[in-house]
Amino acid sequence: MSTTQNLEAGLTASTAFPSVFSMSTRGPSKTPLHEACLREALEMIATEGLEALNLRAIARRLGVSHQAPYKHFSSRDHLLAEVIRRCLADFAAYLRASGEGGDPLAQMHALGEAYLGYALSRPLEYQLMFATEWPEVAHQAELGVDARAAFDVLCLRLSALRPDLAGRALDREAMFVWSAMHGVAGVLQSGAMRYLGMDGDEQRAVVAHVNDLVDRAISPT
Repeated sequence: MSTTQNLEAGLTASTAFPSVFSMSTRGPSKTPLHEACLREALEMIATEGLEALNLRAIARRLGVSHQAPYKHFSSRDHLLAEVIRRCLADFAAYLRASGEGGDPLAQMHALGEAYLGYALSRPLEYQLMFATEWPEVAHQAELGVDARAAFDVLCLRLSALRPDLAGRALDREAMFVWSAMHGVAGVLQSGAMRYLGMDGDEQRAVVAHVNDLVDRAISPT
């Protein structure tokens, strides 16, 4: 997707992009405690781990009664589902803001840079979306709607490049691209290439090589 010369550019852009954890993205306006619980939950996951997350601990950290968070979230899983939903909305908004204008291939390149930039600069949110088992209430929380919204950013860009694709064929091609970017992001996050003796320049060359292969696969014949 992208033959980016500098991964740090994606990191800088992603860090500057505002998070949706300070605002509601769907449904009626939320109360300050509702939003405070979401922000505190993300902070708690970051500092203590996902296994430590529970509503009583959130209440204690916020200095409110133990029952107060239950007025907004029925259970710990409902709170986690909403945190993940906000991550998905944040991710989709960032992807949409990438590479506005330009030809379809350039927009795909910008999307690839945005994907990697987000994954590297917001590893916790990325892990919650793609490396965490979603709670059983995910369907009730309509996480699939938000996941599809992020995926559709890619599908829309890809359809502009490949108008011959539609429906399931478009989804399959988009999933190939998504999987390639997800694999690169995982390798970069793990630091595996450093342990293989690859310095920053070589890592960027590897990313560019993978993206060139994706370009060849998705370009019109």
